Amino acid sequence: MKDTISFKAAILWLLVLLLASCLFAKDPAMLTLQGEIEDSQCAYNVHSRDHTHDAMIKKNVYGRDAKSCTLHCVKEMGGNFVLVVKDDVYRLDGQDKLEPFAGKKVRVTATLDAKTQTLHVLKIEAER
Repeated sequence: MKDTISFKAAILWLLVLLLASCLFAKDPAMLTLQGEIEDSQCAYNVHSRDHTHDAMIKKNVYGRDAKSCTLHCVKEMGGNFVLVVKDDVYRLDGQDKLEPFAGKKVRVTATLDAKTQTLHVLKIEAER
């Protein structure tokens, strides 16, 4: 009988610890960032030196503005949409939903997957 009570007490304590760890588990931090939706080609300096489309537009190589350059590099050159915030470049999930924001300044609310350095987009809005 005494063994049964101590076993039940041990199980109860284990459940309490498990519940406490679930309650205090850290959710991924939500971030709100402002930047520009660019293509990975320009953002990672594959054919740009300053994380922008300026050089390509001046040369009239890949488009006449940020939007056309971004779309060309994603659709024709194998790039992906990324968010550029100053000198930081963030990978984005949900690539199929980003085309309307190509070349635009945006505000993105997302969580960051630290392992893959990818933003999981919860909300995206074009800046006015």
